[in-house]
Amino acid sequence: MRRRSLALLMLPALFASACTTGGARRGPVEVIRYNLGTPIAVGSFAVDRDAARGATGLSSDYETVVGAVGDELTRLGFTRVADGAPSIYLVEVSVDRAQVGERRVGPRFGIGLGGGTGGFRGGGVGGGVSTEFGGSTRPVIGNALTVKIRRRTDQTVVWEGTARTSGMAPANADDAAFEAGRIANALFRDFPGQSGFTTTVP
Repeated sequence: MRRRSLALLMLPALFASACTTGGARRGPVEVIRYNLGTPIAVGSFAVDRDAARGATGLSSDYETVVGAVGDELTRLGFTRVADGAPSIYLVEVSVDRAQVGERRVGPRFGIGLGGGTGGFRGGGVGGGVSTEFGGSTRPVIGNALTVKIRRRTDQTVVWEGTARTSGMAPANADDAAFEAGRIANALFRDFPGQSGFTTTVP
C-alpha cells in the first residue's frame, strides 16, 4: 500500500539560480519539515533501504549520507539498530542529485589588445580585444536530502524533512563526508521544527 507523505506543499526550487562562475563553494541549505504537531518520543530506529530504492536512485556516497543522518538522530537521543532488526521507527533516507551548472576555478589570466588613432579636431577611433586563459570548470550539483520517520507498528509518517542546497561536487571522500554532515545537521536543527515552514541555514 502506498504511504501518504506529510508534505502538503511543493518545495521551492533552489537550484535554478546556480551561477556558472565565481560564488561560494557551498551554498546555504534550505530546509522544510512536516510533523503531526505532537511530541516525537525518542526510541530505536532502523534504516529502511528498500523504501529509499523505490523513491530515488542511490547516490555513490549513500552510506555516507545515511551515516550522517544516523549521527544526527543519535545526537537527538534516538538509538540506531541494525537494518532489519526490531525497532520503534523506520527511517527512510533518499538522495536526489543533478548537475545544475558549472563554475570556473583555478588561476586565470587575460591578454588585452587595444589601440587608437588620432582624428580630426581631437576625435579618435579605437578598439580592443580581451581574451581570458587558465583555470578549469567544475560541475555545480543540486543536492536534495529527504528523510522520513515512520512508526513501524502502523507505518504512520511522524516526521518528514527535506534539505536542499547546491555547490561544487565533493573533491574526495573527506569532502563528501563533511558535506553530508553539514546538510544532515541543517535538516535536524531545532528538531522537530515548525511544520510547513522553510528555513535557511547558512
